[in-house]
Amino acid sequence: MLKSINNSVLDELKRQNPWWQDPPAAPLVSKVKRDLFSLLKERILHRELITSLIGLRRVGKSTLLFQIIEEMFHDNVDPKSILYFSFEELPGRDLGDALKGIIDHQIDQNLQKKSYLFLDEIQYVNNWNSILKHYFDLYPQLKFTITGSASLFIGTSAHESLAGRIQELVLRPMGYGEYLRLNSKENTSEHFMQYLAWGEFPYLEKLPDWAEKKEYVNEFIMKKVVENDLPRLKKVYGHDLYHLLNMVIARPGQQIEIQNLALDIGISQNTVREYLSLLEKTNLISQLFNVGIGFRTRSVRQRKIYSWSVNSVVLKSFQGLNSDLWQRDMGLIVETFVHNYLLRTGNELFFWRQRQIKEVDFIQVLPEGKFPIEVKYQNEIRPNDLQNLVYYCKKEHLKKAMVITKNEDKIVDLEGVEIVFRPATQLL
Repeated sequence: MLKSINNSVLDELKRQNPWWQDPPAAPLVSKVKRDLFSLLKERILHRELITSLIGLRRVGKSTLLFQIIEEMFHDNVDPKSILYFSFEELPGRDLGDALKGIIDHQIDQNLQKKSYLFLDEIQYVNNWNSILKHYFDLYPQLKFTITGSASLFIGTSAHESLAGRIQELVLRPMGYGEYLRLNSKENTSEHFMQYLAWGEFPYLEKLPDWAEKKEYVNEFIMKKVVENDLPRLKKVYGHDLYHLLNMVIARPGQQIEIQNLALDIGISQNTVREYLSLLEKTNLISQLFNVGIGFRTRSVRQRKIYSWSVNSVVLKSFQGLNSDLWQRDMGLIVETFVHNYLLRTGNELFFWRQRQIKEVDFIQVLPEGKFPIEVKYQNEIRPNDLQNLVYYCKKEHLKKAMVITKNEDKIVDLEGVEIVFRPATQLL
């Protein structure tokens, strides 16, 4: 017998693992799966390294785990070899001993056999990385899958101590194609508008009222991260951090000056830089820099900031789908949507600006070179609207570019540059 487990933790462990009962009970979860499901399942079942799944609150991490457990259950994997535990269920305790007791209990119950341990919201456990490293090195029959907020590795030495032992996956808010598929909807302009407003988080679709959706995103996701999660891991002032987050979400895609942000909030420029870095590491925002002459050079003084969630932009600033402000700022909303779509491709992303006059929204760095992209979500696009895009292409000797449009779907040649017009609704 290994180290005994605390009785209250053992009771909670049994409650969270109904498939250990007689007769065993499979978890009840949605049958429709996120795009990341297959890759995550392959990592869990066919890789020995620790699998980590990180992402924003309420983005669907736990549901993915339960879907995989359900498939394992129906594939006749021994239920006693599957352990799930959410550390969010044990608030306000020193959870290091609880984690050790849970792992020891599984080893003792499933001695010398393969065990799959799903450890949810592990960021609540102090020194979780050191504990997992110990068991990973000593017990090769244990397969660990961990989840946590995007702040999982902040304030710890996890990356260093688990180097060569862990593979990381990021679960982003749902893309437009996922939203349509998971909710069995057709690709229409109406459903596109609904996606921009509330389609990124699985539960938002179920909330009938705009005010409830607004509270869910602003209070239970954004505010929880910056005022609860991050202050536990770093010495930060959650109120200032939340103020900064609200400011950058309210003006997506605009050039940000660190000095001005510091004056507006009343904190130092170095603190602003640190806070922006933390918000980026927690997958709340993305910072884009002005691309330089080289493929991957940048100007650190010039940056644009976007929210990782277009829903947060809409629900923060607007009062409904028919709001006049919504219609006025539709271009910025779609620009944020395009930014998030491009981030999902995994390619490096910049913008380009010259002397505050000429600008291209996005420069995507592909294996074959730079690919400029402009967002023109308007009823009519005139040749003058594309002057900066054509100028940049000719300056950089590029032959192709793209314009994201409201309706137009065509290919045109402008001064020797092939420009692909693609409706935003095709970014699935």
